Amino acid sequence: MQDIIEDKLLDVAEEYTAVNQTEDYQDAYRIWRRRAGNPYGFDFVRNPKEAAFSENQSIVSRTPAQAEQNALKQLGILAGAAFLCYLLIENLLDKVLVELAQILGMHIETMYWGESRYYGEEMTVFVFSAALQILKLLVPTLLIGLCLKMPLRISVPVKVMHTRQLLSSISLMMLLSVGLGFSMISRSAEMEKYRAISDAADTNSHRMILYMLFTIFIAPLFWELLFHSCLFQALRQFGDVFAVTTVTIMAMLLTHNLQDAVRLGLVTLTISLFMIRTGSFLTAIILRIIHEIYMFAMYQLENFGDMYSARWWIVILFPCVVGLLALIVLTISDKTESGSAPQNKEYMTFSDQVMAFYTTLPMMITIIVCMLLIIMTAMLA
Repeated sequence: MQDIIEDKLLDVAEEYTAVNQTEDYQDAYRIWRRRAGNPYGFDFVRNPKEAAFSENQSIVSRTPAQAEQNALKQLGILAGAAFLCYLLIENLLDKVLVELAQILGMHIETMYWGESRYYGEEMTVFVFSAALQILKLLVPTLLIGLCLKMPLRISVPVKVMHTRQLLSSISLMMLLSVGLGFSMISRSAEMEKYRAISDAADTNSHRMILYMLFTIFIAPLFWELLFHSCLFQALRQFGDVFAVTTVTIMAMLLTHNLQDAVRLGLVTLTISLFMIRTGSFLTAIILRIIHEIYMFAMYQLENFGDMYSARWWIVILFPCVVGLLALIVLTISDKTESGSAPQNKEYMTFSDQVMAFYTTLPMMITIIVCMLLIIMTAMLA
């Protein structure tokens, strides 16, 4: 923790500036941090000419570092509780619901150990798995949103501040998806969802369209709402490095599969960085959908096509080359648009932030459970 000058007016919420955001966002963010009774907002005021007080704490913190630590701990508790809900729905509630579905006469079964896979009548399995996937993402998202009480203009900023950065991110995601697809598609545990689309294509075109809409467009939206809306924006008050690192780590832990953890970690990291550079939540949605489209195309070509056929050149290589050229051109031409990051005052070191956030009880339980699930998945593979 760093010392501050005692005889200088200090207002940490007022002095903070979020890079590549509108003035409306900045004003609303300051108001949210200062709101009375908001334990998740890092707010500290010291005026040497007046009695110093903090609006959102019953007892005044003596230093901004202590106020930051208190807010970080509260966010760690909230995030840990939210991710525990995710894990309970994914690994326990789904088994209970399968039993209830069987009692009601529905033809569906599941594996009680290892990864959650469902077997039975095709449409029943799809509806059930889709509902569980939305539920495990929606419940923690709602929990975080209801507790943070963050306005939409902060949690999901939509204005793209730098369009060239968005185009660059699209090009980079295309290249990254192709590279990850070639190296990891055959070992990915998530390929089951793409297999369902392929199976439906042979029997029912309407069903295939439904599967594709959910897998490539709807599910990624809910995933991004969990990681890159309220939670990500709340974490930014402690520095963009900490926010990016935290959502990347949590996305990797919740995957339970080492190969997919690496892939989703790189994708989440890329999305987080370009969300900051563009200032828009739309960037996260667009990039996630592009990644899903590429992974599905790579799965199709690896399992049903020739890697050196015309489809491979058209679907994979040509867009990849175009993306590479576009990335080079945009990087060379973009000299001033992205702007430089503001020099925000730091009151805690990165290691202190990590200790405050990750050592809360709910977060520690979440990490332990995730590590156990990763080990079990690796042993049962």
